[in-house]
Amino acid sequence: MRDKPVVLLVEPIHRHYLKLLECRCRIVRPKGFSEHEIAIAAKEADGILIRTKGCVSARVIAAAPKLKVVARHGVGIDHIDLDAAARAGVWVVYTPAGSLDAVAEHTWMMILALAKHARAGDAAMRVGDYESRARNESLQLRGKTLGVLGLGRIGGRVAEIAAQGFGMRVLYTDLLRYPKKERATGAKRVPFAKLLAQSDVLTVHVPLTNKTRGMLGARELARMKPSALLVNCARGAIVDTLAVAQALKKERLGGAGIDVFDPEVPPRSHPLLKCDRALLSPHNAAQTAEARFNYAAVAEDLLRVLDGKHPRYPANQPQQKRG
Repeated sequence: MRDKPVVLLVEPIHRHYLKLLECRCRIVRPKGFSEHEIAIAAKEADGILIRTKGCVSARVIAAAPKLKVVARHGVGIDHIDLDAAARAGVWVVYTPAGSLDAVAEHTWMMILALAKHARAGDAAMRVGDYESRARNESLQLRGKTLGVLGLGRIGGRVAEIAAQGFGMRVLYTDLLRYPKKERATGAKRVPFAKLLAQSDVLTVHVPLTNKTRGMLGARELARMKPSALLVNCARGAIVDTLAVAQALKKERLGGAGIDVFDPEVPPRSHPLLKCDRALLSPHNAAQTAEARFNYAAVAEDLLRVLDGKHPRYPANQPQQKRG
């Protein structure tokens, strides 16, 4: 008989929460991050804690008959089969607000750097091209329109900064309406087509689902202002980055800030890597000490489920209780 529940820790977490788990559980780790390797390691697991590598698929869940909870160290849950987990009586928990400030700040870093031609200005100064100041007219944000695709936690914070910090008009498109955020920011909910047509800056904050995959492609980019800026700090597969590169090349888009790609690491031949008006980062919008600590707090919800309690931040609703 086992004296402690078994938790499969797919990647390392903050030492504070690692110690918490080690006191209460027996920690096991997979040999690698393939579906097969995670399924083998999960055979005796009561809980799985996963970050960005690997997946918890229906196959992994089926291979873990004792599994009661999958904990996502982060926000995106597109690499966890929520339906399979629910059918099997397995809770999925996550940290929806863990990186709220970090990602909102990174989004604004990209918006400001693009609007003020920070990359081009820095490069010009380093080669003595002082006259570049006349060639790169900045975009003044006050009075301009920020379009927010997804006014959830992060999108709402980005909108708050826009309205209160920069005096921008805010439009948003979302399946849900957010009256409280509308009152706080003056945001107006509009159809997607209107969001595309009227945004001077468009920022993406929707989760990756079957409906949002490829949501911004060549057709949608063609509906935007040629001077508009696009920022994606959500999920790579939402935006067609090849179409973005083409729009930038043909001057049908003013600039793009991209933190996420599909695949996660773009090939060296990707045309955006050679685009002067593209500002790129290696999926590090949430890479702050605070966000990593907040993400690791999902260990507390994992332990709540193992103790037979209801989780604080569930991402699904199991159809039955797993014994």
